[in-house]
Amino acid sequence: MKKQQLLLILILFLSVLNSYSQDFQIASPRLEFDGNKLLISYDMLNAKKSDQFYVWVEIEKKNGEALNANSLTGDIGDIKAGTNKMISWIPSNDSVFLNEVVNVELKAEKYMKSYNKGKMTLLSIVIPGLGQTKMSNGKPYWLTGIAAYGTLAGGLITHSNYLKSYDKYLTEEDPVKRSELFDQSQTQMNLSGALLVTSAAIWVTNLIWVGITPNRYQPLSHAKITLAPSNNPARGTNMLTLKVNF
Repeated sequence: MKKQQLLLILILFLSVLNSYSQDFQIASPRLEFDGNKLLISYDMLNAKKSDQFYVWVEIEKKNGEALNANSLTGDIGDIKAGTNKMISWIPSNDSVFLNEVVNVELKAEKYMKSYNKGKMTLLSIVIPGLGQTKMSNGKPYWLTGIAAYGTLAGGLITHSNYLKSYDKYLTEEDPVKRSELFDQSQTQMNLSGALLVTSAAIWVTNLIWVGITPNRYQPLSHAKITLAPSNNPARGTNMLTLKVNF
């Protein structure tokens, strides 16, 4: 069969969307098509290595009809930031044949953490359980704070009573009363120590709890995507003209 030479124009749109977090860039996207496989390469910049993104591709004909592109592979879906990202697609695997102008749109969204771990730790320092309450969307873990402050207050009051009893013991001359005051002061000292240790244990346990709780993610929110360079800054698009043999 005689090969027909067609002009395939692939237009890569990068939408500029509202951002609820630090902006990131998909820079210098590149398109290659050899008649069999379509390659989309890009760099994800201005983001931390720990940031997580969701990347997807939408392909449409010039008239707006969506093309079935279920067999896309590579750096698509859940990815980390970085350079030299590559997405590949063999249209024939989806019974698609690129013999006309198509629009290829690369989109990305950034995963947003549902809470700030440092802030939750600070809340749990001030009121044990409050950080967990925020992290669990309102579950009454803050009641732990009542126990923590209750045992702290009880320990301090009992320690104060111990000091008073011990002072009386030191000044008491009656041997019987002196012995009773000593026993009383020792009991108060032991009780105050137990209450203070319990309070400290509650605080420490809550801080460890916050520290080991994995961070969940909110529904995705669009981040700002920019394209550089662009042949048409007004539309935010980059056009590549390729001659392809079928």
